[in-house]
Amino acid sequence: MRKFYQIILLVFLMLFSQNLIFAQDLDGTWNGHFSLKGSARNWSFELDLQQDHAEIKGIGKQIELSKKDQTRNINSTFTIGGNFNGEYLSYDMEEVLFLKSSNGQCLSKCEYKFNETLSKYQFVGECQRNGIFYKDNQYFPDHSSCKIPATTEVVFEKIKDINGRKTETVETVLIKNKKVTIKIWDNDKVDGDIISLNLNGIWILKNYRLKKNVKNILIDLPLDSNELILYAENLGRMPPNTAAISIWNGKEEIKSLVLNSDKGKSEAIKILKF
Repeated sequence: MRKFYQIILLVFLMLFSQNLIFAQDLDGTWNGHFSLKGSARNWSFELDLQQDHAEIKGIGKQIELSKKDQTRNINSTFTIGGNFNGEYLSYDMEEVLFLKSSNGQCLSKCEYKFNETLSKYQFVGECQRNGIFYKDNQYFPDHSSCKIPATTEVVFEKIKDINGRKTETVETVLIKNKKVTIKIWDNDKVDGDIISLNLNGIWILKNYRLKKNVKNILIDLPLDSNELILYAENLGRMPPNTAAISIWNGKEEIKSLVLNSDKGKSEAIKILKF
């Protein structure tokens, strides 16, 4: 009888651990940056992940973000396949869909540790060359140039939904130092929109009624990668809730845009320090 209860307990623990593994929903778009260890250069990328229990599939995009005018250029697009055990995500680059460079590219295998903060889900880890070289729509296994050790350090993340509302990143902005001024105002007809601003899980503005006059918020960015979320407290008289936002480094305007949020979705800006 004791052995029977031990078996029941073991089965329960197995089911419980499986539920923990799959409690994290990895579906959706993840944004990140990576750098070659020992190099000052770094790049941005996106991963569109699809999760089926432990199995992970997706499409990755390597993106070059211009520091001058914030334009985004896709350098490569590729498929990935791997698994997530609740703590670590492992995958291989499987197929190159697009490659801008004519010089070819080494494929990689990657492993990341899962972290969770107040405002985001995050993976931190490394990629290593797996020996496969791609050029001119051909794959060359055990290629000599792809056997040379090279470690790529990677961080990518996804914003948490706030109060059940989906959060969508609509812009990525590069800034030079941590002191930033956020300017916010109603650039359309003032119709009673009330908003809150959330930075990395902390409310920096709460229940503010938008006006034509600009409100200035001076902040010190605490992280290299920051999320500024516009949260609609109401819909005003003319939905959705719309706010003009401008981001300044000192006397330099870095970006100006309009964010829209409603009862089902919040829009966000990613602010990266470089």
